[in-house]
Amino acid sequence: MSPGDTCTVYAGTYNENVTVPAGTAGNYKTITVNGSDVVSVYSFTTSSHTKIIGNCAKVPASVGNCGFSIVASSPTASPCVTVNDGSTDVYITNNVMSSCGSGARPGIIWMEGTNGVSYVYIQGNTLSYGCGTAASPNNCTAIGFDGNHVLIQNNDLSHFGLAIQTFAQYTVIRNNTIHDMNESECGPASGNCHLDIIYAERSNTVAAYLVQHQLWEGNTGNTVTGADGKGLWTAADNPGGCGTSCFNVIGRYNVLAHFGSGVLSQTSGFLNVKYYNNSVIDPGTSAHGSASAAAYLDGTSTGGAIINNLFYYPFSVPSSWDWTVWGLNSSGDVTGFTSGANLGYCSATPCTFAGEGGYPGFPNTGVGSFTADILASSDPLVNYSAGDFHLASGSPAIAAGGRLTTVSSSDSGSGTSLIVTDAGFFQDGLGLNSAGVQADCIAVNTTSNHVCITAVNYSTNTLTLASSISRSSGQPVYLYSKSDGVQVLTGSAPDMGALPYGDGSMGSSDPPAPPTSLSAVVN
Repeated sequence: MSPGDTCTVYAGTYNENVTVPAGTAGNYKTITVNGSDVVSVYSFTTSSHTKIIGNCAKVPASVGNCGFSIVASSPTASPCVTVNDGSTDVYITNNVMSSCGSGARPGIIWMEGTNGVSYVYIQGNTLSYGCGTAASPNNCTAIGFDGNHVLIQNNDLSHFGLAIQTFAQYTVIRNNTIHDMNESECGPASGNCHLDIIYAERSNTVAAYLVQHQLWEGNTGNTVTGADGKGLWTAADNPGGCGTSCFNVIGRYNVLAHFGSGVLSQTSGFLNVKYYNNSVIDPGTSAHGSASAAAYLDGTSTGGAIINNLFYYPFSVPSSWDWTVWGLNSSGDVTGFTSGANLGYCSATPCTFAGEGGYPGFPNTGVGSFTADILASSDPLVNYSAGDFHLASGSPAIAAGGRLTTVSSSDSGSGTSLIVTDAGFFQDGLGLNSAGVQADCIAVNTTSNHVCITAVNYSTNTLTLASSISRSSGQPVYLYSKSDGVQVLTGSAPDMGALPYGDGSMGSSDPPAPPTSLSAVVN
């Protein structure tokens, strides 16, 4: 193939490990599947300016039913897809991959090296059983990468140890479904077998491993079983500490259901991790009776936030369990930590969200809290048993959320440069705008007073706006719409949790958004 060529592959079983050399900028080497054919192959190794395009119309898909159906010659022979170190501008779309990985590259899709990759787009794929099979699982990593400007979206991942392991900058991980990860399936390739759906870690030996400016949005994690089954985890203290090189991760609008342990986690030294509007459903199911955290922040971290989250326990929570909804530094609040407007619910009494080891419990009483948390007396969800985690009509979580930040006293009050107290809650597309990652839109003070961001300066807490918006010092600032353009602020205040009431996610049965800007009329 020459740069700009497309190779269309017809139905068949090709027991080959295929290498796709680099194209050139604007002239891809594209490997694609003919029509609705199914193409079975051992693996791909690819480089810059290439595309591997299958035809799977939806996820999850089954091996042998669509796309490039990629299964290694043996489960530990190689990754299903290797993107060579230093590669840029690569698309991997609409394929099925299973039973791949190796000792040196323990994952289904592997993109790690001393230089890292850039502008890689992994979309619409189904991945399962890293380094093993359904009959003999091994559970290594689904996707492991370092570098910058990586988009991972709309994939289905199951039966892994780590689903997505990211050592990267300017990365968006959104709208993926991650499910059925079980400690009982761990094997020799599973390492220490802690199960995480998204895991960000830095390295003190490889310069490319810098965890900065990441957005984790709209992902669904379901059934991660085992005492060490976690959800979203930023780990700055492993292996050698971050210094000041790990910062700015936003985790929002994720649904995390049936997890074995903590699900919104941040360790020492990670800066400015914002967890807001997540739904945490039934955490710690394999750790009842022992200390377990639904979310925590500790050590020397600064700038963290836990706001507008929903914590749902379909059982009672006695104080003897010592469960922490979050923990802070035992000597007091971590610098710059903000919490508030979270909702906790238990289906039975007692319902005690106690602190662990001297840490505050729930509701949060730290000096960083700004709005009281709610301990709900009525069920906030449509139907927990049926797996419908939308907010029910009349839910105590509707329009009960709080602001993310406020207009700074140093803001001019007009113009397209808005200074806020903390800009870390927002993103401007992270350089992936051309791939459909939209910048956040915000609302100031009221839902109707909204505008989109074009750039964020985190060091000066300045949001550049598409147009000027009215505001004054101290007014609340909310997220109006997220990176896929979906409006999330529909009422007079934000809803709690990941599935706003009336946001359209329930299709034709979705209730209308509550009215705003009502005024009384007296006859």
